[in-house]
Amino acid sequence: MSLQQRMSSRLKRAQYRAASTAKVGWYSAFYIMGRHIVGPLTQPGEVPRPTRSGVSSLADMRREFGQLFREELADVEAGLYKMPKEFRERPNPFRLLTDARAYLQEAREVAKRSFRQGGGTEVRDISDDALPTYYRQNFHFQSDGWLSERSADVYDTQVEVLFTGAADAMRRRALALLAAEVQRLIADGRTEADILVADVACGTGRLLSDMVDNFPSLGVTAVDLSEPYLEKARQSAAGARNAAFVNAPAEKLPFADGSLDMLTTVYLFHELPPKVRREAAEEFARVLKPGGLYVHLDSVQYGDTSMDILLETFPRAFHEPYYDSYCAEDLAALFGEVGLHAEGEKLGFLSKASSFRRAS
Repeated sequence: MSLQQRMSSRLKRAQYRAASTAKVGWYSAFYIMGRHIVGPLTQPGEVPRPTRSGVSSLADMRREFGQLFREELADVEAGLYKMPKEFRERPNPFRLLTDARAYLQEAREVAKRSFRQGGGTEVRDISDDALPTYYRQNFHFQSDGWLSERSADVYDTQVEVLFTGAADAMRRRALALLAAEVQRLIADGRTEADILVADVACGTGRLLSDMVDNFPSLGVTAVDLSEPYLEKARQSAAGARNAAFVNAPAEKLPFADGSLDMLTTVYLFHELPPKVRREAAEEFARVLKPGGLYVHLDSVQYGDTSMDILLETFPRAFHEPYYDSYCAEDLAALFGEVGLHAEGEKLGFLSKASSFRRAS
């Protein structure tokens, strides 16, 4: 390696470390403020529910947290994908302060709703009856569920605060698997433009944004049930040259049989009832081409780390009715039953990216 290359590598490391450290510090401060607003998980005088899992080691948590960023930096240095756009661009202080204010206001509403009977399902009174029943809930006790612009505006900040600035880095564990597959297909003679990908339950488009930043000509379709969140995804994918946006559920996708090279989901399956997970898996197998790849990113599960107690207590603190069953779900069996076979896996702090390939 030449002197110039060594200097470039050092500057890249310094850039990544400085930007990621600043981000973690910012969101950690709001995590502390948010916890102060939300308060304890049990009301005064209420006896805490017993747990099955032992106490997590703070040292283990810190090690796993740091490892997430070290592995991402290694992927960036290896050329798997670019330096994340969020670390290349100068932060907008006004936007950060606006988002922080909205987060703190919403934290107060979450705190009230978490101790209110029916606070996790109050959105059903205002939701469209055409939406699946499981979707018409206030997941995380957030205002309006996923059904308003206000919810879409504050959601990304909520998730980053929850994971103290690590949420995007965790999502990009899926980007690493997707990028490797895109590179493989291009090496086999395909062009970026004719590789067809669906980002299902795209939300506000955080993974989608990184996807099109690295592969702007991909034939990508973003799918979500929430129109306000789809609008955010459109804004996130502003640099895409070949993107479409579709309102549809994961279990009823508007694609022809065997039409997609890849399909991605991020934090979807822990929000689905077990029966719907199986319906979605069948749909994924139907729409993927023989040899096509499904990239699945979601929470780590029981036994993946030493932090099982966090997984056990999380749905008690936030309205997550299907989370516990997801953490015990056998993913290899779930997708294997429909012909999607486990191929790779990347752990990233409290998230896990897994890939499943349809038999060719």
